[in-house]
Amino acid sequence: MHPVLLAAVALGAAVFLTDRVLLVMEARGWIYWRKTKGLSSIGVDLIQAGDPGAQAVKRAMEQERVRKNVRPAEDPPFRVDLDRGTVHIRRTGHNEPEQAPPM
Repeated sequence: MHPVLLAAVALGAAVFLTDRVLLVMEARGWIYWRKTKGLSSIGVDLIQAGDPGAQAVKRAMEQERVRKNVRPAEDPPFRVDLDRGTVHIRRTGHNEPEQAPPM
């Protein structure tokens, strides 16, 4: 067999096997290759690292996640008394001590 033909067959087999390995990696969710469109998480992080808009969105999403995370040990910030028709709102961030609501 001619050496050039042998090299071409070997190169074709290497490309085919590489493609199959990359498809298996894509099926496991490690990378995006041919079947799924998009970027890998590493690629997204690299692109977003230099984008101020993406950084602002990431910060806003983190702040919203923290804001929604209410600790179960905390009392709610308000109390409604339906019999008296009043609402007692706890004030936070003030220097004076809180007054107990009238009973």
